[in-house]
Amino acid sequence: MSALTELKFEPMYVLQAEGREGGLFQAHKGKRLITADRRAGKTPFVAGSRMNNSITDFADTPALFPGGWVTLIYNGDGGTGHAKYQPAPFSASDDVIALEPLSVEASEASLLFIACLLTHQCVPKFGFGYKLTLHRLSRQKILVPVTTDAYGIRTVDWAGMSRFGEELFVEAHSQARAARWTCPIDDEELPNLKFEPRPIMDVFETMHAAGKWLDHNKAVLHGEPSVPYVTRSGVGNGVGAFLPHQSFDAPNDGNAISIGVSTSTVFYQPVAFYTSKEIQVLRHPNLSVNNGPVLVAIIRAQMSKFQWGNGASLVRLKATRIMVPVSTDIDGKSIVDWDGMSRYGRVLRGQAERSLDTVLSTILEAVAA
Repeated sequence: MSALTELKFEPMYVLQAEGREGGLFQAHKGKRLITADRRAGKTPFVAGSRMNNSITDFADTPALFPGGWVTLIYNGDGGTGHAKYQPAPFSASDDVIALEPLSVEASEASLLFIACLLTHQCVPKFGFGYKLTLHRLSRQKILVPVTTDAYGIRTVDWAGMSRFGEELFVEAHSQARAARWTCPIDDEELPNLKFEPRPIMDVFETMHAAGKWLDHNKAVLHGEPSVPYVTRSGVGNGVGAFLPHQSFDAPNDGNAISIGVSTSTVFYQPVAFYTSKEIQVLRHPNLSVNNGPVLVAIIRAQMSKFQWGNGASLVRLKATRIMVPVSTDIDGKSIVDWDGMSRYGRVLRGQAERSLDTVLSTILEAVAA
């Protein structure tokens, strides 16, 4: 039985305040530090980003806060309300509130759980134009597990959250293991590739707007959600939701690269998918799970010229050149080196999965201890 079934949720204040019951954290503001004043270093710099654990770079600055705290974005276009657990000492911008746990029972597992609760309950309420200020946060309550102590006083159930958080750790470890590539990876060194600029249409066989898109808000859908719904989002591989397979409208085939027109977001889609509007789809018979992510990285390097008002339309994409690996065929003609990209991607994937194994093993050992 899951530890979740043993938890009892009640609303509690996020911040402690004099003269009232409860409170999970003490709030601290970050410090404004522009990019020009940040030299490259090793201290995580947490800013108003909802991606990469809100870490925008690593700077040569003293850490403002210790590890083991939670950060909460109070201002930002799209990131407001997102909470992240910070395991290592960090600095933070003035768009970030650093939350110091008030209980010595607050563990990594429990704080990761609370970061999820904060995000779930703050993102819908706050946003650009309605900032999550300290004053508003002082009035904010969230649903958290609670328990009653020996004196009949209601307190936060940190132990219960730790048990459930550790359970989630184990489940995440299992799913990450299951998602690993099971084929043996013999290559240890990245191949030495030769790059040349090529028009994007010389690399891909077809490029067109997705022929099968759905209006997620208007469609009447029935069945088990199983098909990725690719949007212009910059996170989660562009997948905004999962939709049921529609017998009247089969999804687009997988093994393709998707590009968001107005957002210039680029992802490799390994399985069949539906899309929202304004998604370009690129295909080639030689595209694969190994070289697809390599091409995604190559195309992303050219996306900086596209932005709102100058989107990645078909016309503009067809006029775009990208740097791709090339080789010479038997006739001495320069061609796209699909095999080289596949070897490169396979080695990178092997390195990433070996690193992931190390991280997962360390986490699981810590939970077991």
